[in-house]
Amino acid sequence: MTELPKKARLTDAMAARFPFLPSGQRLVADTDQPGLYLKVGKTAKSWVVQTEVRVLDERMRKRRKTVRRAFAAFPEVSVKDARAAAKGELAAILAGEGIKRPEAGVTLGQAWDLYRAHLERTGRSPATVYSYRNAVEAEHLLGIWADTPLSDLATAEGAARVAARHDAITAGETHPKHGGSYAANGAMRTLRVIYNWALERGHVRPDADGWHPTRQVTFNREEARESAMTRLDLPGWWAAYQGMENRVRAEFQLLLLLSGSRAGAIATARWEHLDVAARRLHIPTPKGGKARAYDIPLTRPMLACLARARRAGRMYQPALSREWIFPGDPSKAKRGTFAGHMSLFATTEAKLPCSGHGRRPQPFPQPLCLGRGGGEPVQEADEPQPARRCTLRHLRLARGALAGPDGRPATDQHDRHGPAPTTRTSG
Repeated sequence: MTELPKKARLTDAMAARFPFLPSGQRLVADTDQPGLYLKVGKTAKSWVVQTEVRVLDERMRKRRKTVRRAFAAFPEVSVKDARAAAKGELAAILAGEGIKRPEAGVTLGQAWDLYRAHLERTGRSPATVYSYRNAVEAEHLLGIWADTPLSDLATAEGAARVAARHDAITAGETHPKHGGSYAANGAMRTLRVIYNWALERGHVRPDADGWHPTRQVTFNREEARESAMTRLDLPGWWAAYQGMENRVRAEFQLLLLLSGSRAGAIATARWEHLDVAARRLHIPTPKGGKARAYDIPLTRPMLACLARARRAGRMYQPALSREWIFPGDPSKAKRGTFAGHMSLFATTEAKLPCSGHGRRPQPFPQPLCLGRGGGEPVQEADEPQPARRCTLRHLRLARGALAGPDGRPATDQHDRHGPAPTTRTSG
């Protein structure tokens, strides 16, 4: 026999008659045992098994791979014994023994570093980055898994651990002061976003059974917080504003009330963003990133508020006030990296009765119009007017509340005399 068949019902006599090859190798498949082959070379004959398995490539994509493994020599091992041994060899291959697998993938901490770079590269706002960082790095939230591979959390056991962590955060068991249903939901959303991003880009190996880290999480019900002010709340709010010891924070709260802006946008405002001549404050990185940058038109009361903030900032934090409109105090920040501007949430300072987001959904026109000399808030008309009409009227009335002769921000001479008085108009 000079020709080697591609497959045959192998016997010991047939295998012995197969000639050696002048070069290369040939495989003869055994028809009685699928996956068993006799490999014939130049000087030897051996038994091999060969099968296809599903694996993940270096980019974590599923593909088929042919695995071939030699396990015995002929004639030392007969055809009968080779068939018996082949069953065990094939089972071992299908179980993954000896198959090189890609690494488990990035840890949660590594995935966050990659995702944070992506957020910064795409121009997302610092507030967005901070919210994710707080959830990932805080030990009472997701920080305990900083060195845990994401693939370990995307299993049945891992998903159960994540669900238990959500319940513990909700119950306040992970920290005596920080936690609750909203914090638990936010942490799980952050984990879900980072995992999906890492999975899409091949940084983590998907689970064969389709498990996801937050698959077993039952999110807490969230309801809108009833924290908005009404007109009846304004006198008490105004009294608290006038009694605040930190006048920088007081003017910060007042500008939020007058503008209806998000706290994060105002807290991170710099003096370079202020155009007094055009009476506008530029917000370069609002919620949604640089692509949604906008300008806030400034009424005369708002300009006066900024003038008072400048004077207070020079006394409160002289160095930081050169850059930030509302400089912060590093000694009052409780956690996170101090950036120089006023802290929004993590602070030990006293706050007003309604602060933060609660001032935005107010049932009166924005911006408010204050009485002459910083007196009590004044309603301009019996009927509410659109915010744009109120703003444009004050733009026409404003005359250099912060600007000097050259239209630049307030000078020392202006600071000594204080801001220009506001003008009260009738509807």
